[in-house]
Amino acid sequence: MQGDAFKEKDLTSALVRIVKANCHGDLSVENIRRILNQSGINRECNISAYHMLEALALVLHALNIGRADKHLRQALFYYIADCPVFCWSELRYRFPSDPEKDIEKVLYELKYRPRELVIDGEQEIVWCSRWLLTRTVRKQLAARVRMGDPAFFEFLNYKPER
Repeated sequence: MQGDAFKEKDLTSALVRIVKANCHGDLSVENIRRILNQSGINRECNISAYHMLEALALVLHALNIGRADKHLRQALFYYIADCPVFCWSELRYRFPSDPEKDIEKVLYELKYRPRELVIDGEQEIVWCSRWLLTRTVRKQLAARVRMGDPAFFEFLNYKPER
């Protein structure tokens, strides 16, 4: 387990170096997404959306961009009030750089559980109340528009030009 933590730290520091070398002074989230896509963090390399989002979150966390910190619990509570069933990618759109363990801790306290479901042909982690049936979860997801902006979906579905 400890070896994995060192690998994650090495990967994060390498990605941060790549971002800093290629950002040309523009440390916006959109520019960082573009740099990561061009650096090989993309779907063509068989990386899942979950791992792409976590790599982005680690880089943003290291650069101290977009963190909720002390207000994470309250922000998650309001997020759940607005959207009781959500995909991990939607949650990461709203909370781009908060540590995964901190987010999961609050969700578990609120009696939420993850489920792996196929949504739009993609394997996704969906968070919902632990008492909801899978059929109800699918209906609720189908009844609403997916959250996020077009640039965010371009990051998730990026395929390099040949």
